[in-house]
Amino acid sequence: MKKRIDGEDVFEIHEVYYHPDGRIHTWSEDPVIPYGETPEELKQDILMQSGALERPVLDYDTLVTEHDDPR
Repeated sequence: MKKRIDGEDVFEIHEVYYHPDGRIHTWSEDPVIPYGETPEELKQDILMQSGALERPVLDYDTLVTEHDDPR
């Protein structure tokens, strides 16, 4: 997601949940960090999160406005 913080655009990875028809249902307010209970789990989480870089960038402020902040 792209956020505007202190007058600058920053990019973060957030969890985003979608309806079956592809519309956005909700998202995490805070960015996610890689996590795993083992090195392999951590690796898998990093790979999954890096997949977000292949998807369109979502604008946080636009989502909040369009969805009346459903978080």
